Amino acid sequence: MPQHYIFFFPDELRAASLHCYGNEQAITPNFDRLAAEGTLFENNYTTHPVCVASRCSLMTGWYPHVNGYRTLKYYIDAKKPNFLRYLHQAGYEIHVYGKNHMFDEETYFSCIDKYLYVDFGHGGGKHYTGNVRGAETAGGNMNGGGNSFGDVTDYTMLLPPMEDSRLEEMNDTRCIMAAVDAIENWKEGDKPLFIFLSTFYPHAPYSIPEKFYNMYDPETLDVLPPDLQGKPELQSLIRQYRELGDTEEQVFKKIHAVYLGMVSYTDMLLGRVLDALDRTGLAKNTTVIASSDHGDWAGDWGLVEKWPNAFDDDLTKVPLIIRRPSCPEKHRVHELTQTFDIFPTICKWENIPVKHDQFGIPLCDQVNGAPGDAQRIVWCEGGYDIREPQCFEGTAGFNIFNHPGTIYYPKMAQQQKSPDSVCRGVMMRNAQYKLNIRTNGDNELYDMLHDPTELHNLYHHPDYAQVISQMEKQMLVWMIGTSDVVPWEGHGRTE
Repeated sequence: MPQHYIFFFPDELRAASLHCYGNEQAITPNFDRLAAEGTLFENNYTTHPVCVASRCSLMTGWYPHVNGYRTLKYYIDAKKPNFLRYLHQAGYEIHVYGKNHMFDEETYFSCIDKYLYVDFGHGGGKHYTGNVRGAETAGGNMNGGGNSFGDVTDYTMLLPPMEDSRLEEMNDTRCIMAAVDAIENWKEGDKPLFIFLSTFYPHAPYSIPEKFYNMYDPETLDVLPPDLQGKPELQSLIRQYRELGDTEEQVFKKIHAVYLGMVSYTDMLLGRVLDALDRTGLAKNTTVIASSDHGDWAGDWGLVEKWPNAFDDDLTKVPLIIRRPSCPEKHRVHELTQTFDIFPTICKWENIPVKHDQFGIPLCDQVNGAPGDAQRIVWCEGGYDIREPQCFEGTAGFNIFNHPGTIYYPKMAQQQKSPDSVCRGVMMRNAQYKLNIRTNGDNELYDMLHDPTELHNLYHHPDYAQVISQMEKQMLVWMIGTSDVVPWEGHGRTE
């Protein structure tokens, strides 16, 4: 029988909020089950801390700087390579249920067979269901049938709970049930399935049906305090523009509790998919992958959501769990990896030639029980400089929510009035240190072995000057080596 793939890809899911990643309070039995039956990558990083850019990197294997994929408005077009097209051309029936935020319209419909709920233009509001030919409107809104993104009473992004009766009508639930239907209706002789499950949750704003909203007691949770000494100015500016300065700690604890509830809802959805694979017998020939595009502060540091050039582990360290039939169980890989390693891994398993220059590294050996590369360095980047006005949120192209009283207005106001706080930046992470370099000079160095919560910025400490110098040289060589990609077309490649 063919090998099927389920790629479960919740939006804004940080690794630290899963039980299998060490969070003893998190209720995530299905992620735990997946980890117990497969391989968990303990130190996996995204290449960008915001949705669209991260997904474009995932689908191309390119770092964001290679082709300018660093904004919410720049999607992959039909002239650019993407891994879903490779799988489609190799005979897979491609299903995408949930958010798009990676392909423009032409590209999306050229390599996807069945789908539910897509969104072109980041908030533009196109929602479809069905097959590529003959789509019909599905309705719903960006946050999966919950509270709208209309006016709010404050900028914490903490909204009231939804009614439990709405659980099954939420877009994420509907998308998961569409995947369950596809699994249950597959029959021998059909094309192998590749199902990409791109759920909205646990993306902010912080709201979910009440059973999940109140699942965690805020008073039992700890959040990192808003002590911003040594931290980049962007954090204090976020607090300023969001009017979070005198917000009580209990509010941030409740934000954290609701975020964990949203994570548990997402875990419940994963369980429905795993149960469907078991019921149909497809589990024995289906590879299941779980990861995410980026994380969320979720109340830590007195902050919410994420920021384009912030590189805290809360935002950049995301889960990666792979369960493949006949591969070892309960395997954990401590060494560094990147989310855009996923598709080169699949292509190697399926003997699909990769016909473009890309930077992901196959993880087949690790899924088979081997350790990772102890010398690997991982990278994340984001932000935009003043010379790039087309990139900034709050310009004409980002007029959605761009008025006082909407949850994204503070972000847009900050980018327009304090543009240096969203300048370009690069994160370099090796086995011990994380170095963040920004074009505004607001830089950071953390010893991740002795300070994993990134409390102490060592960048200006004289004892670390040599470490910084060596890492900056490596960053320069990396930037030169990945500064562009040369197309294979016209260069005599026949593979």
